Amino acid sequence: MPTSTFFNLPPPKREKLLHAAIVEFARRPYGEVSINRIIQGAEIPRGSFYQYFADKTDLFRYVLRGYDNMLETAIMKSLEACGGRPLEIPLALYDLVLDYIRENWAQFELFMGILQKNMGMDAGQLLSLPEMVLKVINQADWRGLEHLEADERLAVMDLLFSAAGHALMAVFCEKLSSEESRRRLAIKTAVIQRGARYKEEPSC
Repeated sequence: MPTSTFFNLPPPKREKLLHAAIVEFARRPYGEVSINRIIQGAEIPRGSFYQYFADKTDLFRYVLRGYDNMLETAIMKSLEACGGRPLEIPLALYDLVLDYIRENWAQFELFMGILQKNMGMDAGQLLSLPEMVLKVINQADWRGLEHLEADERLAVMDLLFSAAGHALMAVFCEKLSSEESRRRLAIKTAVIQRGARYKEEPSC
């Protein structure tokens, strides 16, 4: 975590340092990231950097935490938009994130750069999606789905978030139009919904 000295910086200076860090992390794998290039981009002395962060790892984790917070906000807003019904999250999340990315394309490109340059890392080191999924499970309205065990709820949410993620990537990798990708997501979501709502009757 950053030190209190970092949080006491004027917002423009703090944002300039973070932007320089994000650009560097988006251009190179973590192992090749240079603190020198970051401080040059931020226009701060090297000594000042260590007043704000313990090391490169500390800064990297803080950058990723910012994306974590954005993703969690989007997920929870999506849950709210669909009335707390977990099986309806994918389309709500797709629409919300699509709109946000279109309005913040440059920032999204940098985020994708960070993911692409660090594909060899354990996904858990990059984003805290499993924790977000558990938060949705705990806050969602599972009425009508009480028959699902805890592991089954987790599996269903994994499938739903995976479907939404693939649909968004299909648009931004220009493999599908936003309309066609959403249509296919709606089909996938409906199939998952039917499976989740199915309750096997006890045999005689």
